[in-house]
Amino acid sequence: MTEIRPIRIGEAEAFLQLLCDVFGLDFDRAYSVFFTEPMFELHRKWALIEGQQIVSILTTVPLQFGWGRAIGIAGVATREAQRREGYAGKLLERVVKESQRSGEGPALLFALRPELYEQHGFAVVDEVVRAPFDAVHFEEGEAKAIPNADVEEIYANWAQASPDRLRRDRRRWDYWKWGMRSGIPTGAGYFCQEGSLVREIVGAPPMPVLPIAPEVEWLGLRHVAELAELPLGPPRTELMLMGNGFPGKPELFMTDQF
Repeated sequence: MTEIRPIRIGEAEAFLQLLCDVFGLDFDRAYSVFFTEPMFELHRKWALIEGQQIVSILTTVPLQFGWGRAIGIAGVATREAQRREGYAGKLLERVVKESQRSGEGPALLFALRPELYEQHGFAVVDEVVRAPFDAVHFEEGEAKAIPNADVEEIYANWAQASPDRLRRDRRRWDYWKWGMRSGIPTGAGYFCQEGSLVREIVGAPPMPVLPIAPEVEWLGLRHVAELAELPLGPPRTELMLMGNGFPGKPELFMTDQF
Protein backbone atom coordinates (compact mmCIF):
# COMPACT_ATOMS: atom_id res chain seq x y z
CA MET A 1 0.00 0.00 0.00
CA THR A 2 1.27 3.49 -0.92
CA GLU A 3 0.66 6.51 1.31
CA ILE A 4 1.57 10.13 0.59
CA ARG A 5 1.26 12.40 3.61
CA PRO A 6 3.13 14.60 6.10
CA ILE A 7 5.22 12.53 8.48
CA ARG A 8 4.38 11.88 12.12
CA ILE A 9 6.71 12.60 15.03
CA GLY A 10 7.80 8.95 15.32
CA GLU A 11 8.91 9.03 11.66
CA ALA A 12 11.07 12.16 11.91
CA GLU A 13 14.37 10.34 12.48
CA ALA A 14 13.76 7.97 9.55
CA PHE A 15 12.96 11.02 7.39
CA LEU A 16 16.21 12.70 8.47
CA GLN A 17 18.23 9.52 7.93
CA LEU A 18 17.03 9.26 4.33
CA LEU A 19 17.82 12.93 3.76
CA CYS A 20 21.35 12.43 5.14
CA ASP A 21 21.91 9.26 3.09
CA VAL A 22 20.93 10.94 -0.19
CA PHE A 23 22.78 14.23 0.34
CA GLY A 24 25.84 12.82 2.14
CA LEU A 25 25.19 14.58 5.47
CA ASP A 26 26.39 13.52 8.89
CA PHE A 27 23.32 12.39 10.84
CA ASP A 28 24.52 13.51 14.28
CA ARG A 29 25.41 17.00 13.06
CA ALA A 30 22.20 17.31 11.05
CA TYR A 31 20.02 16.13 13.94
CA SER A 32 20.26 19.27 16.07
CA VAL A 33 19.83 21.56 13.07
CA PHE A 34 16.84 19.60 11.75
CA PHE A 35 14.79 19.96 14.94
CA THR A 36 15.85 23.44 16.09
CA GLU A 37 15.88 25.65 13.00
CA PRO A 38 13.15 28.32 13.27
CA MET A 39 11.29 27.25 10.11
CA PHE A 40 10.85 23.64 11.30
CA GLU A 41 7.28 22.34 11.00
CA LEU A 42 6.54 18.64 11.12
CA HIS A 43 3.48 18.92 8.86
CA ARG A 44 5.68 20.30 6.08
CA LYS A 45 7.85 17.17 5.97
CA TRP A 46 6.17 15.05 3.30
CA ALA A 47 6.83 11.39 2.53
CA LEU A 48 5.77 8.67 0.12
CA ILE A 49 5.53 5.49 2.16
CA GLU A 50 5.44 1.94 0.79
CA GLY A 51 4.31 -0.50 3.45
CA GLN A 52 6.21 0.65 6.52
CA GLN A 53 9.16 2.19 4.65
CA ILE A 54 9.68 5.84 3.75
CA VAL A 55 10.73 5.76 0.10
CA SER A 56 10.69 9.38 -1.07
CA ILE A 57 10.63 12.71 0.82
CA LEU A 58 10.52 16.47 0.44
CA THR A 59 9.98 19.56 2.60
CA THR A 60 7.77 22.55 1.87
CA VAL A 61 8.52 26.07 3.09
CA PRO A 62 5.88 28.83 3.32
CA LEU A 63 6.57 31.89 1.17
CA GLN A 64 4.75 35.23 1.11
CA PHE A 65 4.97 37.62 -1.83
CA GLY A 66 3.14 40.88 -2.40
CA TRP A 67 0.56 39.14 -4.57
CA GLY A 68 -0.05 36.24 -2.14
CA ARG A 69 1.16 32.94 -0.68
CA ALA A 70 3.35 30.26 -2.26
CA ILE A 71 5.61 27.40 -1.21
CA GLY A 72 9.23 26.52 -1.67
CA ILE A 73 10.10 22.85 -2.13
CA ALA A 74 13.40 21.49 -0.83
CA GLY A 75 15.19 18.26 -0.03
CA VAL A 76 13.56 16.08 -2.69
CA ALA A 77 15.12 12.65 -2.09
CA THR A 78 14.37 9.00 -2.89
CA ARG A 79 15.86 5.85 -1.42
CA GLU A 80 18.60 4.65 -3.80
CA ALA A 81 17.13 1.20 -4.42
CA GLN A 82 13.80 2.73 -5.56
CA ARG A 83 14.99 5.53 -7.82
CA ARG A 84 13.76 5.93 -11.41
CA GLU A 85 10.43 4.34 -10.50
CA GLY A 86 8.42 7.57 -10.40
CA TYR A 87 8.06 7.88 -6.62
CA ALA A 88 9.46 11.41 -6.34
CA GLY A 89 7.24 12.57 -9.19
CA LYS A 90 4.11 11.20 -7.51
CA LEU A 91 5.09 12.88 -4.24
CA LEU A 92 5.85 16.20 -5.94
CA GLU A 93 2.57 16.30 -7.86
CA ARG A 94 0.56 15.48 -4.73
CA VAL A 95 2.28 18.18 -2.69
CA VAL A 96 1.71 20.82 -5.40
CA LYS A 97 -1.96 19.83 -5.60
CA GLU A 98 -2.34 20.04 -1.81
CA SER A 99 -0.61 23.43 -1.82
CA GLN A 100 -3.08 24.76 -4.36
CA ARG A 101 -6.01 23.32 -2.39
CA SER A 102 -4.84 24.97 0.84
CA GLY A 103 -4.47 28.41 -0.77
CA GLU A 104 -0.68 28.51 -0.92
CA GLY A 105 -0.81 28.12 -4.69
CA PRO A 106 2.39 28.45 -6.74
CA ALA A 107 5.55 26.46 -5.99
CA LEU A 108 9.27 27.16 -6.39
CA LEU A 109 12.30 24.89 -6.18
CA PHE A 110 16.02 25.01 -6.94
CA ALA A 111 17.28 22.36 -9.35
CA LEU A 112 20.54 21.11 -10.80
CA ARG A 113 18.70 19.12 -13.47
CA PRO A 114 15.58 20.95 -14.71
CA GLU A 115 14.48 18.03 -16.88
CA LEU A 116 13.61 16.05 -13.74
CA TYR A 117 10.91 18.59 -12.86
CA GLU A 118 9.69 19.83 -16.22
CA GLN A 119 7.50 16.75 -16.69
CA HIS A 120 5.72 17.63 -13.44
CA GLY A 121 4.65 21.13 -14.46
CA PHE A 122 7.75 23.12 -13.45
CA ALA A 123 9.55 25.55 -15.74
CA VAL A 124 12.76 27.55 -15.34
CA VAL A 125 11.97 31.09 -14.15
CA ASP A 126 15.50 32.27 -13.30
CA GLU A 127 19.01 31.02 -12.55
CA VAL A 128 21.30 31.26 -9.56
CA VAL A 129 24.63 32.71 -10.64
CA ARG A 130 27.99 33.11 -8.98
CA ALA A 131 30.13 36.03 -10.14
CA PRO A 132 33.06 38.18 -9.01
CA PHE A 133 32.49 41.82 -8.24
CA ASP A 134 34.01 44.37 -10.58
CA ALA A 135 37.43 45.31 -9.19
CA VAL A 136 36.64 49.02 -9.17
CA HIS A 137 33.66 48.48 -6.89
CA PHE A 138 35.26 47.10 -3.75
CA GLU A 139 37.59 48.32 -1.05
CA GLU A 140 39.17 46.31 1.72
CA GLY A 141 38.33 47.23 5.26
CA GLU A 142 36.02 46.41 8.12
CA ALA A 143 32.60 47.97 8.37
CA LYS A 144 30.48 47.87 11.49
CA ALA A 145 27.19 45.99 11.24
CA ILE A 146 24.00 48.01 11.54
CA PRO A 147 21.31 47.10 14.11
CA ASN A 148 18.96 44.28 13.09
CA ALA A 149 15.96 46.59 13.50
CA ASP A 150 17.43 48.86 10.80
CA VAL A 151 18.12 45.89 8.53
CA GLU A 152 14.49 44.79 8.87
CA GLU A 153 13.18 48.26 8.06
CA ILE A 154 15.39 48.64 4.98
CA TYR A 155 14.37 45.20 3.75
CA ALA A 156 10.66 45.85 4.36
CA ASN A 157 10.83 49.06 2.32
CA TRP A 158 12.61 47.20 -0.49
CA ALA A 159 10.08 44.36 -0.46
CA GLN A 160 7.10 46.70 -0.56
CA ALA A 161 8.36 48.25 -3.81
CA SER A 162 7.31 45.21 -5.89
CA PRO A 163 4.67 42.48 -5.49
CA ASP A 164 7.22 39.96 -6.82
CA ARG A 165 9.49 40.43 -3.79
CA LEU A 166 9.55 38.02 -0.88
CA ARG A 167 8.10 39.36 2.38
CA ARG A 168 9.67 38.30 5.68
CA ASP A 169 7.52 37.66 8.73
CA ARG A 170 8.84 37.36 12.29
CA ARG A 171 9.72 33.68 11.94
CA ARG A 172 11.62 34.27 8.71
CA TRP A 173 13.65 37.02 10.41
CA ASP A 174 14.34 34.61 13.27
CA TYR A 175 15.68 32.19 10.64
CA TRP A 176 17.83 34.98 9.14
CA LYS A 177 19.38 35.73 12.52
CA TRP A 178 19.70 32.02 13.38
CA GLY A 179 22.13 31.83 10.44
CA MET A 180 24.38 34.34 12.32
CA ARG A 181 23.89 36.97 9.62
CA SER A 182 24.37 40.70 9.93
CA GLY A 183 23.83 43.71 7.69
CA ILE A 184 26.84 45.78 6.60
CA PRO A 185 25.95 49.34 5.52
CA THR A 186 26.39 50.36 1.88
CA GLY A 187 24.91 53.69 0.82
CA ALA A 188 21.33 53.82 2.12
CA GLY A 189 21.12 50.01 2.15
CA TYR A 190 23.08 47.03 3.39
CA PHE A 191 24.66 43.78 2.24
CA CYS A 192 25.08 40.42 3.92
CA GLN A 193 28.39 38.56 3.54
CA GLU A 194 28.84 34.93 4.57
CA GLY A 195 32.42 33.73 4.21
CA SER A 196 33.54 34.60 0.69
CA LEU A 197 30.00 35.10 -0.64
CA VAL A 198 27.56 38.00 -0.69
CA ARG A 199 24.08 36.48 -0.85
CA GLU A 200 21.98 39.56 -0.10
CA ILE A 201 22.26 43.21 -1.14
CA VAL A 202 19.42 45.65 -0.52
CA GLY A 203 19.44 49.25 -1.69
CA ALA A 204 18.76 51.57 -4.59
CA PRO A 205 20.81 50.96 -7.76
CA PRO A 206 23.49 51.49 -8.77
CA MET A 207 25.33 49.97 -5.81
CA PRO A 208 28.16 52.02 -4.29
CA VAL A 209 31.65 50.76 -3.50
CA LEU A 210 31.45 47.74 -1.17
CA PRO A 211 33.84 47.18 1.76
CA ILE A 212 34.78 43.66 0.68
CA ALA A 213 37.95 41.78 -0.28
CA PRO A 214 38.71 41.06 -3.97
CA GLU A 215 38.00 37.34 -3.65
CA VAL A 216 34.42 37.86 -2.41
CA GLU A 217 31.73 36.88 -4.94
CA TRP A 218 28.00 37.34 -5.47
CA LEU A 219 25.70 34.30 -5.25
CA GLY A 220 22.11 34.99 -6.17
CA LEU A 221 19.42 35.23 -8.81
CA ARG A 222 20.45 36.70 -12.16
CA HIS A 223 17.28 38.83 -12.36
CA VAL A 224 17.83 40.29 -8.88
CA ALA A 225 21.45 41.17 -9.72
CA GLU A 226 20.35 42.89 -12.93
CA LEU A 227 17.64 44.93 -11.18
CA ALA A 228 20.15 46.03 -8.53
CA GLU A 229 22.69 46.86 -11.27
CA LEU A 230 25.35 44.95 -9.38
CA PRO A 231 28.84 45.52 -10.81
CA LEU A 232 29.67 41.90 -11.62
CA GLY A 233 32.15 40.06 -13.80
CA PRO A 234 31.22 37.06 -15.97
CA PRO A 235 28.66 34.88 -14.11
CA ARG A 236 28.66 31.09 -13.74
CA THR A 237 25.32 29.31 -13.43
CA GLU A 238 25.04 27.27 -10.22
CA LEU A 239 21.37 26.27 -10.08
CA MET A 240 18.07 26.80 -11.86
CA LEU A 241 15.08 28.31 -10.07
CA MET A 242 11.94 26.58 -11.28
CA GLY A 243 8.30 27.50 -10.76
CA ASN A 244 4.94 25.81 -11.05
CA GLY A 245 2.06 28.25 -11.57
CA PHE A 246 4.32 31.12 -10.55
CA PRO A 247 3.38 34.59 -11.85
CA GLY A 248 6.24 36.81 -13.04
CA LYS A 249 9.83 36.56 -11.81
CA PRO A 250 10.32 36.03 -8.08
CA GLU A 251 12.72 38.39 -6.31
CA LEU A 252 14.43 36.86 -3.31
CA PHE A 253 17.92 36.35 -1.93
CA MET A 254 19.87 33.16 -1.32
CA THR A 255 19.77 33.98 2.41
CA ASP A 256 16.18 32.74 2.08
CA GLN A 257 17.13 29.63 0.09
CA PHE A 258 14.83 26.70 0.86
